[in-house]
Amino acid sequence: MTISQAVPAPLATLPKKLSALLKQQNQNILNYLLDTNKHTTYFREAPLLSEFRAALQDDKTIQAKSSTIEKSSLQPQKPLKQFIETVPLSTYEDYRPYVSRFLESPRRSSDVSNLFAPGVPSYVISSSGTAGGPGKFYLKYRHPPLTSSSAIKAMKAFNPTSANTGGTYCIIYNLRYSDLLDVVDGDPASNQTVATVPLCLGSGAAFRTFHGWKVEDDSTLMTVKAPNTTSPLAICFIHVYRTSILMHALFSLEDRSLEMINTLFITFFVDLMRLIEEHWDVLVNAIDDGVVPKLNGSEDVHHYLQGQFKSNPARAAELRAVGTDTTSLGWAQRLWPNLQRVIGNASGPFSRVVPQVRHYVGSSVSVQSAGLTCSEAWLAQVYDPRRDLNLYKVSADDLFEYLDVSVPETAANLKRAWEIETGSNYELVLTTRDGLWRYRLSDVVEIAGFDPIDGQPIIRYLERRNVMMRVAHEFVTEKDLLNAALSLTSTLGEVIEFTVIIDDRPLPRAYGFMVELNGTPGPNAKSASSRLYDFLKSTNDTFAYFASRQLLGRPSIRLLAPGTFRRYREWKASNDLVGGGQIKVPMITLDEKAVGWLLNRVVEEV
Repeated sequence: MTISQAVPAPLATLPKKLSALLKQQNQNILNYLLDTNKHTTYFREAPLLSEFRAALQDDKTIQAKSSTIEKSSLQPQKPLKQFIETVPLSTYEDYRPYVSRFLESPRRSSDVSNLFAPGVPSYVISSSGTAGGPGKFYLKYRHPPLTSSSAIKAMKAFNPTSANTGGTYCIIYNLRYSDLLDVVDGDPASNQTVATVPLCLGSGAAFRTFHGWKVEDDSTLMTVKAPNTTSPLAICFIHVYRTSILMHALFSLEDRSLEMINTLFITFFVDLMRLIEEHWDVLVNAIDDGVVPKLNGSEDVHHYLQGQFKSNPARAAELRAVGTDTTSLGWAQRLWPNLQRVIGNASGPFSRVVPQVRHYVGSSVSVQSAGLTCSEAWLAQVYDPRRDLNLYKVSADDLFEYLDVSVPETAANLKRAWEIETGSNYELVLTTRDGLWRYRLSDVVEIAGFDPIDGQPIIRYLERRNVMMRVAHEFVTEKDLLNAALSLTSTLGEVIEFTVIIDDRPLPRAYGFMVELNGTPGPNAKSASSRLYDFLKSTNDTFAYFASRQLLGRPSIRLLAPGTFRRYREWKASNDLVGGGQIKVPMITLDEKAVGWLLNRVVEEV
């Protein structure tokens, strides 16, 4: 897909014509959701929707009694109005009991069909909890292509199957599943399987859906590459994160025609480049010899990989001539002369590694965000991929509403797309084809304007709502912590990645920043803690208040060994049967096991 160089600026206000278009679109989406999901178990049983069900039934009764009245005089309530007035906000806890029905065995079709949407789900996807909290599971159903237009358009934009340039693509994702959940028929005597549903990551489910890959086809998939890609699909079944990235590195290095690298999360690109540097000789020698290294976790797929790998001495010689000088700008483009784009989620907490990415790729390679996604739904596609990493157009696949962060958190305060204001901050609230109703995402965005073509909101991602740290009685948000970490550049040095723990060594307790730097500490590193303390006091009134009463200590800063957060992703993947496809480093780490793991990798405290 060719990306336009001239993306029109978002509109500051919404014209009446586009406002009317959005209203009609919202009504159409809700009509579809009602027609599709009104006979599901959740819709029929959930206490959350009791008033909505009653309102719909009342309206149906009114229409039936008024059948003799002239149609033009009958003004039945619109479902959107009933929806707005009767459906409250929801969280995962509203759905957990119904999700649990599907996770229990045996799964009889009579019990689990039509649970949230019609039929049996195509996938159950897992999502890690925030700051080490409990995981969540979402049932994902197959929908008609026309109702997934935004997601399909975004997938096509960065998918190589339609490439005609002659170049190739490296796309890093994971197709593993942690379990296969059999659905059996209603006869206890037969227990005949009528459907098999993979429990996997959302990214894997998205790629399988987009390409039409079924788990029954996995043995065949392992023998091939997707069109125009560098890596055999067998790599996507490796459960060891480090090995998976190294295998992608091997096959992409061998391919001089590489044009695009898509890592889903931009931090994975940094891991890719660091592992190439760390294992340079092994990778180049393998390209020279044509022998795929046998690495931990690749045992089940090694023969598939070897069957798709050949000796390329000329390429090995070219790579040796390039070498591993990563100190100068543009090492990635020297490795791949045709490289044009590096893609990955680079907004919000991921933005902190963008300077390192730009150093790797140089000035002529475009760094782009792919879109905003979450386990619950496809949120938004990138709006201006060449110039702004944090500008997205909201998806038209599901029903979005907006909760102003400055007002009480109730459904009565929700705004529709035509009611929101540019410059204001809102929490996204979703009603989806997969049976979530006014579901709170806790993702806060700023409205940057409206698309001049169809009026859809254009947003910037800000932070997770209500994800805060409290050491005393203050409230410090993820956004506060991110800005604080970025402020360290002038004293401590360039922060690549970080997380914050509660440092309970001193009294009073303090915020403990666990930091990985790009290079060595700066000449003013000794003053970094004091500067960090002053920054937090100047930007967060509650922090300043309790610090002034000596209830908060000065933040500590502990430097982690180079590559620690890459190894963190490896470590997390080793405890996750589906692999490292969506592992993110949280800005706040409260899980004791994770804290202990990080503390064992501290090399210096400043």
